Amino acid sequence: MKKQTEPFVLRRHHLTHIPELGVEKGFLDKNFARGCSMYHCNSQCCRHGVMIDPDEKQNILNHAEMIQRYMEPHQDKDPSSWFDDTDEVDADFPSGRALGTQMKSYGCIFLDTAGRCTLQKAAMGEGLPKFSLKPFYCVAYPLTIEDGVLVMDDPDFVGRSECCSIVPNGEQSVFDVCPEELEFVLGKEGMQELKEHNHTSSKS
Repeated sequence: MKKQTEPFVLRRHHLTHIPELGVEKGFLDKNFARGCSMYHCNSQCCRHGVMIDPDEKQNILNHAEMIQRYMEPHQDKDPSSWFDDTDEVDADFPSGRALGTQMKSYGCIFLDTAGRCTLQKAAMGEGLPKFSLKPFYCVAYPLTIEDGVLVMDDPDFVGRSECCSIVPNGEQSVFDVCPEELEFVLGKEGMQELKEHNHTSSKS
């Protein structure tokens, strides 16, 4: 099978702020261990919080009272404490700006003792779509976008082959392990375009 030796561009995805989304060299060649599943996540990837778009921050604040009801005693329920002072220019976000969630000793401000996201827990508890409050890059992980290019986040960041770390000679592809994340990031058409490119590359 031919390796993906060059980066390429996706145009049928649904990220309107990045019309031509690059895909990093070797993205389709990354493999995961047998049995690896995102359902085995222990939330170690949440330990440093996350960068979010200003619109995502506002969406969270608009639902503050609802979110507070699902917070545990150790979590700070004051919405003014939920975000840090980060405010960066970043074209990988729809608004062109990136803000940060507050980090505590246990990880992201929204992380509960079971390692679950309070934002997702609140949304599901109230009958909303499960990702309606959760930041884009939380849902997308281990996928991320850097300088307009779809990449796999640094596997050494988590170091857990049972959930999301890349391993040599792994038996599962990114399509096997991250189908929900790929569709979330790219949309159905974008994911189909990625699969088509993978099919073409594998036959070359």
